[in-house]
Amino acid sequence: MTHYKHLKKPSRRPGIRGLCLLLAALTLCVGLPVWQLGAKAASTPTNLGLAQHGINAYNEGWQYSYGGKGETVNGVRVSDCAGLIYAYFSDLGVGGCMGGATAQATQNCIFSGNLEDGIPRIHGLALTIFETGDPADGYSHIGIYIGNNESCENSDYGTNMVRGSIYNRSWNSWHLFDNGVLYPREGWYEFDGKMVHYSNYEYDVNTVVDGYMIGPDGFAQLDDGTPAPVDPFLLSDSYVSAEEVRTWLSTNGWSGTDDPNQTNFDYNATVSHSSVNLRSQPTTQSSVVSLLSKGARLKLGAAIQGSAVSIDGRTSDIWYPATTSRGQEGYISALLVELSVTAPIITSDGESVAMMAGDGFDIYYTTDGTEPTQDSTPYVSPVYQLRCTYKAIAVRDGVAGPVSTATVMGNGAVFNDFAYDQWYAEAVDQAVCLGLFGGTGGGKFSPKTKLSRAQFVKVLANLSGEDVSGYEFADKLSAFEDVPANAYYYHQLAWAVSIGVVSPSKTFNPNGEISREQVCAMLDRYLAYTGIDTTDIGSNFGEPFSDDQEISSWAKDAVYRMRSLGVVNGVGENRFNPKGSSDRSVACTMMVNFRKYVLSLDSSAGDNLPAEK
Repeated sequence: MTHYKHLKKPSRRPGIRGLCLLLAALTLCVGLPVWQLGAKAASTPTNLGLAQHGINAYNEGWQYSYGGKGETVNGVRVSDCAGLIYAYFSDLGVGGCMGGATAQATQNCIFSGNLEDGIPRIHGLALTIFETGDPADGYSHIGIYIGNNESCENSDYGTNMVRGSIYNRSWNSWHLFDNGVLYPREGWYEFDGKMVHYSNYEYDVNTVVDGYMIGPDGFAQLDDGTPAPVDPFLLSDSYVSAEEVRTWLSTNGWSGTDDPNQTNFDYNATVSHSSVNLRSQPTTQSSVVSLLSKGARLKLGAAIQGSAVSIDGRTSDIWYPATTSRGQEGYISALLVELSVTAPIITSDGESVAMMAGDGFDIYYTTDGTEPTQDSTPYVSPVYQLRCTYKAIAVRDGVAGPVSTATVMGNGAVFNDFAYDQWYAEAVDQAVCLGLFGGTGGGKFSPKTKLSRAQFVKVLANLSGEDVSGYEFADKLSAFEDVPANAYYYHQLAWAVSIGVVSPSKTFNPNGEISREQVCAMLDRYLAYTGIDTTDIGSNFGEPFSDDQEISSWAKDAVYRMRSLGVVNGVGENRFNPKGSSDRSVACTMMVNFRKYVLSLDSSAGDNLPAEK
């Protein structure tokens, strides 16, 4: 398996000077004043947020102060190298971030690699320098990877914040940060005031996505090479756990051999409460082996039964044998740990379904909608069954991780937000296979999200089978004021105007929800464009809808014509709800039905319409 690698570092690298070298095994708070944030609600940390934090600190001119964790001194925020990262979590109200460089790299990070072997295209990775050249001796310095071969760090007295090429510094290793950090998997995201696109857990470079050229720096560009403005409508809010990213990295050729704590000790859980007793036996009466802090990492064995424990209104008699990072062994209640066992990643190539987990994991799955257990079907090789929903777990040492759910379409597209037993699943499957619809990013199809006017125009252009990339508005007067030239639907809308499906106007309201009567009207106009004679279709419309008076006069014939064709139906009680909107699942049903009836009226239309797969 190949993966993207950055250019090799030059052999001569400047060292990091000063007191930052003392951070190898120290935490920031020892013997130093403690700075605390006021009470605040915690926010979820993300890798993009961490990278942006580094850029912001550089732009704001943070000063270096050994032991600093982001406090303000004389009007300027100060930190040392590890304190820069600590401050990101503190600013969000999130605890658990360790203090020093070594502690952060070994306790907060869950996967790592040698920088000379390349670095994944993932913003917000941690970068470290070995204390003595031997990773067993810990780390002397830590910084933040901000993408495009650049890092941000708070370096030393007199140097302060540094932003520059990772290969002009002395970085040895990269690390995947955890501590609750979430990561993109698929879709568009805003970063540093621009747009980046992630595919398969890494940001894209040197490619075209949704009509945008993405440069070597990972940012979407306009035709003149300047950064494209952020389109809020395109942005995804879907993120995945660091565990899922680690699984992907480990199964795609990346290794973590530079970090002895991660290669020799494989954690699969963290302590979920403060001041937790590690017991000598699975009972609350047994002696205490160690007092564990919240966020401490553990290696758990197979669950066993012990004495009942009640916490936060829950009761369980399940205990795990546990080993701490210091080698202490004992037992801990299942109510006091949060499992971080890898969830399987489920993919499909359009012919078969594959499942991946980390080394040493066994995978079990179901396709009948039931929750998988260790008694379910074991995964041993690709499964040749599409158009169904898979549920799978990964198990190691008797500990099962969370359930992965994947609904696989006939063309291999995989979605995790609906099951194939839903009434709309077959229509979504057909619409996706026909290329009418795609996902919304992050493994989502978003079947219940309302369809916008811009989205519908793009779907209709997809249905036509035409190459619309060359369509432009004739002049500025014929364009819409609220449609920028770099909009993802620009050419499709220009096509729709040119063929009479959309009427020219001052504004188009692209992000507004398209109404049911507007859908019918546009489909009716498209029928006229195809040359199909619709004169006799629905000439006897039959019983009118009970809310017929609410249907706009310009849409009334189209609504009843689409009903005659079986494209639309009422919403119950003989109502049509003309001003109501349609979600994506309903729109899939309408478009699949429309295509079928277009072909039934004129089979030659199939020469242009996309073929079923």
